[in-house]
Amino acid sequence: MSRGWMALRTLAFLLVAGLAIGFLVFAGRIATYATPDTGRQADAIVVLTGDAGRTTAGIDLLREGRAPRLLISGVDASATPADIQRHSGLSDDELDCCVILGRDATDTIGNAREAGALVRENGYRSLIIVTSDYHLPRSLLEMRALMPGVELIAYPVRTTPPWQDFGASRLWLQEYAKFTAVWLRQTVTPRPESV
Repeated sequence: MSRGWMALRTLAFLLVAGLAIGFLVFAGRIATYATPDTGRQADAIVVLTGDAGRTTAGIDLLREGRAPRLLISGVDASATPADIQRHSGLSDDELDCCVILGRDATDTIGNAREAGALVRENGYRSLIIVTSDYHLPRSLLEMRALMPGVELIAYPVRTTPPWQDFGASRLWLQEYAKFTAVWLRQTVTPRPESV
C-alpha cells in the first residue's frame, strides 16, 4: 500500500473521528439546557416557530409573567390572527397587548434578525429564547452574533433524544451539520450588523 493511500486513510479516519467527537460535544451542549430556567425574568420572550410545543411554552412563560412581551418569530405569512388564536389559545387581550407576530423570518438567521429588530426598537437587554432543545445551540450562535450585548436566556422545548429514535438521530445530525456550518461561518467572517 502506498504512502499516499495510507495518508488518505488516516486523514479520513481523523475527519470521521473529529465529526463524531464534535457531535458528542454538540449533544452534551444540548444536555446543559436540560432544565429550563424557571425563575428568570426578561424584557421579552422570543419563540422560534417550528416543532410542536414551542409556541405553547412561550405563551405559558408570558402568562407566568416572565416577560411583558412575546415575539412569535417565523409566523407563516398566510396565518391570520384568528388562526394563531385558534392554535395557541391566546385571548384577544393577550394578542393585542403582548404578542408580536413576526412574519419575515424563514430560517434561523431570520429569527435572529427579527429578535434583533425587537431589541433595537425597544431598548431590550434580555430575551428568553424558546425553541427545541436541539435547535438552541445554533439559534444562540446566530442571536449572539447580532445581539452581542443582550442577555439570552435559553428555554428548551424537550424533543426525543437521538439515542431513542432513528428519526430523532437524523434530525439531530442534520442540526449538528447546520450548527457546524454557522460556527465555521462566524469563525472565518466578521460579525454582521449588531445591536
